[in-house]
Amino acid sequence: MLNVKIRVTYENDWTAELREFDVFGQFLASTFRGRRYLGVMTLDVDTDDFDAVIETIRTHQNTETLEVIETHEKDHGRRRSATIRLHCTYLEYTPLQILLYEGYLPFGAFGELENGQMSYDLLVEARDSITDAVSLLREFGPVEVERITKDFDTFVVPSVTEWQRLLQSVPSRQRELLNAAIEEGYYEMPREITLEELAGEVGVAKTTASQHLRKAERRVMEFVIQYVNLASGS
Repeated sequence: MLNVKIRVTYENDWTAELREFDVFGQFLASTFRGRRYLGVMTLDVDTDDFDAVIETIRTHQNTETLEVIETHEKDHGRRRSATIRLHCTYLEYTPLQILLYEGYLPFGAFGELENGQMSYDLLVEARDSITDAVSLLREFGPVEVERITKDFDTFVVPSVTEWQRLLQSVPSRQRELLNAAIEEGYYEMPREITLEELAGEVGVAKTTASQHLRKAERRVMEFVIQYVNLASGS
C-alpha cells in the first residue's frame, strides 16, 4: 500500500481565492448532507491578513455561515491562529466528495490548505490508482503529486484530538517562553541567547524561566517520544 499526497487547486472556490494571502489551514472535521457542507478547520494567518482572509471566506458565494470559535495571537503578534466552523452549499461535488465516492481513503485529517491549494494524504493500493485520482481531481483545476511513499507501516501520527489535548495543556506562560526561546535562538548550536538574557526578554526571573521551559519541554517530549517509539517499532 502506498501513501500519496496530492495537491489540487479548487478553482472558483474560496480556498483558491486565499492564494494571495499568507495562510495555512487544516480541516479537522468535514461532513456532507446532500449539497450542504459542514466543516471545522484551523487557520494560521499573518496577522495583517487575518480580517481579509475571514472576509474572503465569509462572503464567498458557497458560504452560508462562518463562525469564529476561538482565536489567539502567536509569534509575538505576528501571526494569528483561529478555529472556524463553516456551513456551505455546493452545487457540484467537491474534491473530497469525489475521492470518497470513488473509494479513496484519506489518511489523517480531512485535507490541508496552503497557497490556495487543497492537499490530501491518500492510501492507495497501486500507482495506477494515483493516476486515476489525478484524473478525477483535474476536473477542479491544476493537480500535482507532492509525495509517494511506501512507508505506511511506519507512518504513525497522533490523532487531531490528541494534538489538540496537548496544545491546550501548555499554559500561556510556558508557551510564551518556548516561542521566545525559539525566536531568540536559545535552541541553536551554539546558543544565540543565554537563559538569563531570555528571562530578561520575557520579564521573569532566571529560575522561573528555567522551570517554565523544563516543564514545557518535558510535556512535549513525553508526548512525542511515544510516537517516535511506535514509528521505529520499539
